[in-house]
Amino acid sequence: MKIKHVFAKQIDFPMGGKVWNPALTFNAKEIVFIFVETDTGILGVSEVWSFYGSARSIVDTINHDIAPLVTGEDPHFTERIRHRIAGIAPIGTLEGVLINALSGLDNALWDLRAKLLNTPLYQLLGAYSDSVYTYASGGLYGRDKTIDDLKAEVTGYIDQGFSGVKIKIGGVPQRDDLERISATREAIGPDARLMIDAVHAYNVPEALSLAAKAQQHDIYWFESPIALADNAGHAVINARAGIPVCANESLYGCQNFNDLISRRGTEYVHLDLCACGGITEARKISAIAEAHGLPVTLHSANSVCLFSASINFSATLSQCDSVEYHQVHQWLRAYAPEATMALTDGPYVKPLEAPGIGMDFITPDFIDKIAAEIASDLPAD
Repeated sequence: MKIKHVFAKQIDFPMGGKVWNPALTFNAKEIVFIFVETDTGILGVSEVWSFYGSARSIVDTINHDIAPLVTGEDPHFTERIRHRIAGIAPIGTLEGVLINALSGLDNALWDLRAKLLNTPLYQLLGAYSDSVYTYASGGLYGRDKTIDDLKAEVTGYIDQGFSGVKIKIGGVPQRDDLERISATREAIGPDARLMIDAVHAYNVPEALSLAAKAQQHDIYWFESPIALADNAGHAVINARAGIPVCANESLYGCQNFNDLISRRGTEYVHLDLCACGGITEARKISAIAEAHGLPVTLHSANSVCLFSASINFSATLSQCDSVEYHQVHQWLRAYAPEATMALTDGPYVKPLEAPGIGMDFITPDFIDKIAAEIASDLPAD
């Protein structure tokens, strides 16, 4: 069996700049779907997130650089494929667009391999559990959004069955963020988890100052407090803040995570299957975390395709803390009733009992159809 086709397709879902975090305003959510097809007609799929223009770069990297390297390969040879792709990185570096593309390809290959065996991905990887704890992610800044609006939003998440909520901080003056944190805790009650995410907005003194004032609200973790690459700074914050650090969703590779973990720069090892190198690399990173006695939590800020892959992977981990269930970026629900995974037994989600990640409805034709519908809904110039 050989890989016959590898290709990527992009969808730009308009968001109108109505919400934002400290790093970016969401004028659109740019999504890349990656497909791997065998010479027997079996199709693997994955979803990759990106920031604005980088989506086009990911598509070009897959279609023009990576596809020729892996066409004709045996899809079971994921490690060999990874090393071949890493070899095209300039001066031996592996980061940015290339790591996003590689991550997406790797995830699609795992979906494909599970489909070849007609088994759910989590069972192929070696299941530990058949359900995974999830938390509601939202609490972004919004146009004309008031404190009462924020309280209504997070109360709605609790009403849905979630017992944990994450909100953004770092995009307004500290006193305003502290008001948002206090209001969220009041709205969700004393027993729910409350996570705060600064999206790398602070330096070390600023992060420590915020944490000192916020810890009275029983914060479960302080996510991405400072610059991504500052592992030493994360260690300082983790040791002094009084709130456990959660890092780092945009970090890639087991070597980088090993440095962060060895410095004790985080208490929650935060992976994104679209950014860390894919499932193949995520397994190595999770093993490092387990060796240090640290839980793993998965970042998932896309539609159901990435979410399902994250649930499948997390169900294989004995030390899984949670998977993010982003409530802002579930845009695919508007186009397909299959594009959701329901909560069961409170905030838990079960992997789909279907081959791979269970996303057979996501085909190239389906993506083209959605892209056409989105284009038809846009106002004329």
